[in-house]
Amino acid sequence: MPATVCHAPHAENLERAGGRVMRLLIDGHGSANQLSVPACERPAATAGPPLHIHEHTDELFIVQGGTLLLHADGQTHRLQAGDVGFVQRDTPHTFAAAPGRPARFIGLCTPAGFEQMHREVHCAEQAAGRPFGPAEIMPIARRHDWKLAGPPLLPTGELASTASIRS
Repeated sequence: MPATVCHAPHAENLERAGGRVMRLLIDGHGSANQLSVPACERPAATAGPPLHIHEHTDELFIVQGGTLLLHADGQTHRLQAGDVGFVQRDTPHTFAAAPGRPARFIGLCTPAGFEQMHREVHCAEQAAGRPFGPAEIMPIARRHDWKLAGPPLLPTGELASTASIRS
C-alpha cells in the first residue's frame, strides 16, 4: 500500500455529542498500521478528556483554527492556527478548547490503533441514543492504550478537581 488518499467528504464520521466533531481521515487499515489521522473540532470553551497516558502511542496535534489548550507533562500550552504540539508516549496529557472560536485540529497517532477507541465510543453512544459519561467511556478507553492520570483540562487552562472525573 504505497499511498492512501481520503477526500474529506468521504472520511469516516466519529462525531460525538456536544458538537465534538471527528472525521477519521486515515486509519490503520489505510496506513499499514503505521498511523491514524483524525480531523477534530471541539466547541469553544469546552473541557477536554481527563488527563491520560498512552503507553504505546505518540500524538501530534496540528492546530487549524481557534485555540487548543494542550496540557502535557505538567505545563499548559496555548496553540493557535499553524501551531503544532507533540506528545510522546508515556507522557500525561489532555487538551481543551479555549473561549472564542471552536478549536480545529488534525491529530496524528503513531502507530495506528488508537482510533479504535473513538470508533467504539461512537458506536456505543449511537446504539444507546445518548452521550456517555466518563464512567461509561473509561472502560472502553482502557482497552485502547488509554490510562487515566488525572482530571480534565478546563477552558481556563487549569486542571479540574479530581471529583469532576467521577461523575
